[in-house]
Amino acid sequence: MSNLQSAKAAIKAEIDHARQGLDFYRERVEVLEQTLARLDEVSVPQEGIGRGRGRKAADSQPAGGKSTRGGGRKRRAAAADGGDADLPYTGGDYWLNLVGGDPRTAAEILRAAIDSLGFTPSKAQVQKLRQRLTAALQLMLQAKKIQDNGSGRERRYFRPQ
Repeated sequence: MSNLQSAKAAIKAEIDHARQGLDFYRERVEVLEQTLARLDEVSVPQEGIGRGRGRKAADSQPAGGKSTRGGGRKRRAAAADGGDADLPYTGGDYWLNLVGGDPRTAAEILRAAIDSLGFTPSKAQVQKLRQRLTAALQLMLQAKKIQDNGSGRERRYFRPQ
């Protein structure tokens, strides 16, 4: 009978370990997707790399007159699709004020941000807010503006007293 109990305990431990791994990789995927989105926003001109500042506008365009950059098209398309055009500015103390002194999970902080918008955001806008929140939480933790306890989805963030 004790072999069955130890087998159950081993399986439960393995399940807990697997869940922790899932949480880790979910967070990792979010960070990588966010990084990929930032890289898509950054547009490096193919011609004239290394020239430094102060290039003339004509230098950044090929003979056809079209820009090699393309960042404007992406931004306009995102605004037309309702991307982050209607989202408020989330810099400064925006996220810090939502974290507050009482411990809250990232999902609770995201819900508070969505509630403060004053409108129902699209799926893309919620995703954009989630990405901004993830980056902001990491930066605030590194700057020691906030603290956390727990792990995975149960991690709670709060301002130190």
